[in-house]
Amino acid sequence: AVVSTQSTGVYRVGDNGMIQSGVVSHVGESELSAHLNKTSTCTLLLFYTPYCKYSMELMPHYNALARLYPSIQHIAVHINSYSSSCVQYGAVGTPTVLLFHESKVVKKIPHTYRNITDLHSFIANITDLKSGPDVEVAVTEADKANVELLPSLDYPLIFSVTFLSCSLVYHTSSYVGAVLKNTPIFNFFMNML
Repeated sequence: AVVSTQSTGVYRVGDNGMIQSGVVSHVGESELSAHLNKTSTCTLLLFYTPYCKYSMELMPHYNALARLYPSIQHIAVHINSYSSSCVQYGAVGTPTVLLFHESKVVKKIPHTYRNITDLHSFIANITDLKSGPDVEVAVTEADKANVELLPSLDYPLIFSVTFLSCSLVYHTSSYVGAVLKNTPIFNFFMNML
């Protein structure tokens, strides 16, 4: 059973049989609401993108957190752009980790918490959960499996730099041309042609 003691800020989690113990569930944005609504326990939600260096650095630690707290449902949502899910839950960048209780956002984990030790202490402080004494608070090789930063090109950045460079050349060429026309070196080269 779930017991919410909001006055103290502690959220207790009970096992309702719907949680896949110790595993991060990767769901699409269209399935996110259904996953959040079908649980009455605590849920951790990670918005990430495989093109983001910081998302991929956090992913093994998030996988390890699922091992440490198997009674919390862990969901990861791959987003490609600023989507309606991001707007709905207040995620302004990736990676963003949110703690839910009964389908409502309770806390956003600060962006400075990017390792297993910080994440573990944050969850322990906000919930009444403790990891088992035989569970090591560390990232294992299994947590790092299938975590890969994908290469990408930032097309808006490439377009912006190209546009600014062309604009700079266009607007400065008339000034530079006028200055160069009056130099002896320019006249020398023009006479050679």
